[in-house]
Amino acid sequence: MDLLQMRYFQEVAKHQHLTKAAHALNVSQPALSKTISKLEQRLGYELFNRSGRKIQLNPLGEAYLQVVENVFREIQKGEKELAFLAEKQNNLVSVAVTIPTILPELLAGFLDVYPNARFRQYQAFAERLKNQLESGEIDVAISTFPLEGEDLEWRPIIEEEIFLAVPSSHPLADREDIELIEVKNDPFIVMPPGYGFRDMTEQFCGEAGFYPDFAFEGDETGVTYELVSKGLGVAFSPSLIRSKRLPSLAVKELRISQPICTRTVGLVWHKDRHQTDAVKEFIRYATGFLEQVKAQASS
Repeated sequence: MDLLQMRYFQEVAKHQHLTKAAHALNVSQPALSKTISKLEQRLGYELFNRSGRKIQLNPLGEAYLQVVENVFREIQKGEKELAFLAEKQNNLVSVAVTIPTILPELLAGFLDVYPNARFRQYQAFAERLKNQLESGEIDVAISTFPLEGEDLEWRPIIEEEIFLAVPSSHPLADREDIELIEVKNDPFIVMPPGYGFRDMTEQFCGEAGFYPDFAFEGDETGVTYELVSKGLGVAFSPSLIRSKRLPSLAVKELRISQPICTRTVGLVWHKDRHQTDAVKEFIRYATGFLEQVKAQASS
């Protein structure tokens, strides 16, 4: 097997677009196309249906993607088990977070009490998080949605109310609370499919009786409020864990009276996998950090 070909194939399958995949891999698009062609020649069948630079996995490609992901998962597990034998592994914490805005303060505080810790951080995707925990790719996750599994330990800490952020110029901006159905015709600013916040947006709007019109999809959480302030749409806004820049922007947060909009923030880890001292300390510290956020909000 050629691992480079498999890696390139995995990235193309992810993006379903040669130019985007080439950019992500930092290679030229012709070089990427040539590598994929060599892989198909070696296997003896095509993996994609092609239409210009847009390509889509065919049934054989979907089956082969499962094989490739299993190969890389086993490689990652093997590398981590080897690294565990090294002393540096004892100070490594692999963490995935669905709310990256808390990371700077959380990690800085933890490093004050555990200065030898080293982090490997992942952006958490709802559809991958459980597999990452079960495979050992990550040690712990701070999640905004419960994760259930026979081998998973889920510790809910915060029940957080979700508001609706609207531009200060919005017709409803002088209100304190609204029913969500009142903005059914407004464009929404959302995360791409696969993110927990995207699923939450669709869930809340569905409970209100409509499907949201998406004006903008982006995976950079830091710009959401700025887009709202520019009048490009509305967006759901956490009441506790959110950008500290919000007060400086032309944005008004409205409480949602119907339906009830909340999310649970907690920690989750694999309960049967060996935890280093650094991981144990991080779980303890992160739990205290979130409990402090909750206490400050209620005081």
